[in-house]
Amino acid sequence: MCYDIAYFTKKIEKYEDRFGVRYGPSGIHGDTGQPITPIYHTSGFSHLEIPVITHVHPDMIQMFTWGLIPFWVKNLAGAAKIQNRTLNARDITLFEKPSFRAAAKKRRCLVLVDGFYDHHWKDGRSFPFYIQMKNREPFALGGVWESWDKEGGERNTVAIVTTDPNPMMAYIHNKPARSETARMPFILKREFEHVWIDPLTTQEETQQMILPFPEEEMESMTVSRLRGKAYPGNVPEIMDFVDYIELKGDAQESHF
Repeated sequence: MCYDIAYFTKKIEKYEDRFGVRYGPSGIHGDTGQPITPIYHTSGFSHLEIPVITHVHPDMIQMFTWGLIPFWVKNLAGAAKIQNRTLNARDITLFEKPSFRAAAKKRRCLVLVDGFYDHHWKDGRSFPFYIQMKNREPFALGGVWESWDKEGGERNTVAIVTTDPNPMMAYIHNKPARSETARMPFILKREFEHVWIDPLTTQEETQQMILPFPEEEMESMTVSRLRGKAYPGNVPEIMDFVDYIELKGDAQESHF
């Protein structure tokens, strides 16, 4: 699954150049005129706003709340209840589940990240990994989004699509929930980014794009704890390598 990500850890121009967009209608400081806060780590359960690109504004980075609220949710109580269950959308049920099927057809988006985190389990303990591109460039995860305006004004929300893991991610994500197999976020190849968000792209074409990303273009490393008292918070150091003696000689070392 994908519950922990990093974004805006580089200058905003980096994202504008990489994706050929601008940040918000007013440019570098977006709608509010406020400087951008780097997110070195956030959990989806915090429901922060995360950067996306949609077909509605394909030349703009917008900020949508992580945790999709389907259009049919009636009130704020229902919205709050469902959001923890809609952080991710599984590829095999994307066009079937009521929460996602309408968005999957016409409202797909790019979720812009610098990297994401996942946990590897060994001897009953979890060890967090940070995963990024080998070239350290920002990249796009496939997402679906909804606009919900039942109470309190319009709210745009998003879910990240997940798919089968490549070998590296299968090693890291070795303790999926009982009802699941190992997963990884769906990472888009650059040539498919605009195809993914095009509302004219068919369901068949959409499903054919959702494949595990090549592990040879990715790298991973163990990092600080993401939960509990040892969690350092949203600081640059959260992305630094931490050497866990418990994993010495394990397959993890081949990915550093």
